[in-house]
Amino acid sequence: MRIKVLACSALLALAGCNAPVSQSVADSQRPPSNDVRQNFVNLIFKRSYRHEAGEVVWARISSVVLLDPEKKIYAYCVRVVPKRSWGDWAYLGVSFTDSQILGGTANDNRCKDKRLRYYPFPELTGMKT
Repeated sequence: MRIKVLACSALLALAGCNAPVSQSVADSQRPPSNDVRQNFVNLIFKRSYRHEAGEVVWARISSVVLLDPEKKIYAYCVRVVPKRSWGDWAYLGVSFTDSQILGGTANDNRCKDKRLRYYPFPELTGMKT
């Protein structure tokens, strides 16, 4: 029973994480700061998500958007092309507040929103991820 409750909770959380981006959120876009970029790079090293050296061959980071004005929660996306699957983007949606990363969602559909602007992210190119 406990496993079923946890599974349902996880599915509901994922469904909420992948909702389309509202126009007001899309309008709040601003380029990612150096702090945002560095915090993500630090997260990669701290969490030991590394597999092979030089795995990332192409990387982009999105604009930062305001998700929740009251709680001051912001979000951005990172998309990479891993060496092992050249040509296929892998997406990660990241939420944060006060330079503290709250969480991430792999293959977040919001990251594929055409209104979201992406910028080169050379800090990840050639990196172990």
